Amino acid sequence: MKYANYQNTLSLHMIYTGHCEVGKEWCYRNIISPFTRLYLIDKGTANVYMNQKKYELSEGDMFIIPKFTFHTYECIEYMSHYYICFLDQLIGGKNLFEYADILYKVRATTLDECLMKRFLELNPNCYITNPDPKAYDNRPELFNINRENIHQEFKSDLESNGILLQLFSKFIGTSSQPIANAKNPYKRMIKVFNYINNNLSKNIHVAELSEIMCMTPDHFTRIFKNLNGMTPNQYLQFKRIERAQTLMLSSGMNIKEIAEEIGIPNLSQFSKLFHKQTGMSPSCYLRKQNS
Repeated sequence: MKYANYQNTLSLHMIYTGHCEVGKEWCYRNIISPFTRLYLIDKGTANVYMNQKKYELSEGDMFIIPKFTFHTYECIEYMSHYYICFLDQLIGGKNLFEYADILYKVRATTLDECLMKRFLELNPNCYITNPDPKAYDNRPELFNINRENIHQEFKSDLESNGILLQLFSKFIGTSSQPIANAKNPYKRMIKVFNYINNNLSKNIHVAELSEIMCMTPDHFTRIFKNLNGMTPNQYLQFKRIERAQTLMLSSGMNIKEIAEEIGIPNLSQFSKLFHKQTGMSPSCYLRKQNS
């Protein structure tokens, strides 16, 4: 999905869309995904905790969670919502959320709800089957998910692209200039999350992450913990074990292969870290998923 202006080409690629009714089970903590989530609430209430702030969502609210943004969400009783999960990219690899002034929560209009319903009509059977983010947000084939379900006719594809761009435009603030990275550590940290997500199989050091942010390792560690509630090494461990759980659910790989894939080839160390985070051994977890 591409849009051209005078300076940039914006590409939006839908991977999931649907309508969902949830209850108290919709409670997931410490989530960070490589795609953006866009919600339109049509009934009930929910909460999203993001960037050290609580956002209360209710009927008529639209909300966006940018990719690689550490967050938690919960439903106390009941909530019904439309959703679109998508990937974005500006030409040259620039991250859209470093460029645009994003409003995370806005009020939906009647037109917005009509557009959302039409988007679902154009993209049927692209819904999330398992609501647990750990089951779907780190799949290696993420970019190709649901491509076979999307209309290939030019007219339908063009309409679908236009709707997603129009809905996304509701979250763009009034500033017409790129946001200064030095004044927005949340947006700057996206580069670090992107790097981690794409290199979990490698041996990642805090020093190389701090270089991305142009900071000393100590300063970077303090900023990282302040923004995300954990140190860089704790976060790396968390994401590696989370990725391991996802691979156990979807890849068919054995434990040794999974340990190597997530950058912890030492099976003893992998088992220890896995048990610490999940409360069970890798073999027990794998048997439970296959039972």
